[in-house]
Amino acid sequence: MPKVKVKVTNGDLLQKEINRLKKRSRALENELGDRVDYFKGNYGKMALNSVLPGSAKHGAFLGVAGRIAKIAWQSGKFKSFTTSALMTALEFAGVRLGINLFDKYRKGRSKKKKAKAAAEKEED
Repeated sequence: MPKVKVKVTNGDLLQKEINRLKKRSRALENELGDRVDYFKGNYGKMALNSVLPGSAKHGAFLGVAGRIAKIAWQSGKFKSFTTSALMTALEFAGVRLGINLFDKYRKGRSKKKKAKAAAEKEED
């Protein structure tokens, strides 16, 4: 936006400039309001499109799938089943990949204790 420099020389020009700036302010507020309304109406699609690029093109299918998933998630049995299945899968993946943080921690502590005990025996 180019800035308009107005040279105000009397009270009448000052009042005209104040009115012009008030109109400009209202126009900018309306434009901002329109942008916020657009965002409110489309934030779901934008969020889904950021997670799954191209999903906005297949919105009807994903909308139906989303509604079905929402209804299923509200079911207590389905929720507990999916939670336990997810936990089982994560535990299996953790064990399968050899990720066992507690075991690593325990082994690290036992190595430190052994090293400390060996150092004490050498001092004696």
